[in-house]
Amino acid sequence: MEDDKNKYYVYIILCEDNSYYTGITNNLINRFKKHQKGKGANYTKFHKPMKFLSAWEVDNVNIALSIEYYIKSMDKKTKILFTENNRLLKSYYTKEMKNKKNYKIKIRVRSISKKNIEKINSILQN
Repeated sequence: MEDDKNKYYVYIILCEDNSYYTGITNNLINRFKKHQKGKGANYTKFHKPMKFLSAWEVDNVNIALSIEYYIKSMDKKTKILFTENNRLLKSYYTKEMKNKKNYKIKIRVRSISKKNIEKINSILQN
């Protein structure tokens, strides 16, 4: 999960007030640390980030931005589905994109395993 200018991650963070924050980055650990310091996003300044719930690796920033927008447009129940079964995001998002006109690109969305999310959260707690 280190810096890679060609890879981006879309992630969902659980905040202290039980709200969710969705964002993108090319480095999950550094981005979370910024959120903790109140510098990552305006939302996490006022809603303390607790841990990553899920993350997905994508091939470029444009896809990451599109998926981030898609997740942010969902209700909390759907976001919970995505965090409980992180493979659902790809099928839901791909289906949505196929329904749009002129959709011709292949989207690769790779789920970060729950085990790896737990490792990242463990690193962030130390």
